[in-house]
Amino acid sequence: MSIQKGKVFEKETAALAGVSSKGVPYGKRIQKSGAIGTTEGISALAGDARWILPWLDSEVHLECKHGYSEKGQERKSMRLEREWFDKHMIQAKALDFYPAFAFKFKFTQQNGMSKMVVIPFPVMERILHEANNVYEELEELRRELVMWEQGIKVREE
Repeated sequence: MSIQKGKVFEKETAALAGVSSKGVPYGKRIQKSGAIGTTEGISALAGDARWILPWLDSEVHLECKHGYSEKGQERKSMRLEREWFDKHMIQAKALDFYPAFAFKFKFTQQNGMSKMVVIPFPVMERILHEANNVYEELEELRRELVMWEQGIKVREE
């Protein structure tokens, strides 16, 4: 895979996080990521892309892997190295971020499955817990707003 193709996929992965209402992207490609971030212990350089989502207490750093194949040939499988997962999980614990992985199979367009994000179970558990907490807080605020609109006293001042 060329360096340029890797950069394109890293940018696509970063863009997946979306944009705030003020036009600020929630995702960024991490330039000069990889070995420098690992050896220097710099969280900002760990992974290939990161998502900075306001409802999560930590950033999500994604390690991006692009499937290889012969020119013009569809990639039907990709070897996942346990070492990739172990290294990224160790970095995440040491540098305090949520680890995730993005994979792209070259030339595979069937069923929209050419690209995917993989999140380890313990990480997904934490993310869902945080999302549920945010949801419950919003629901409580919504209930208070409805009561206020109906003229029902919500809280003691």
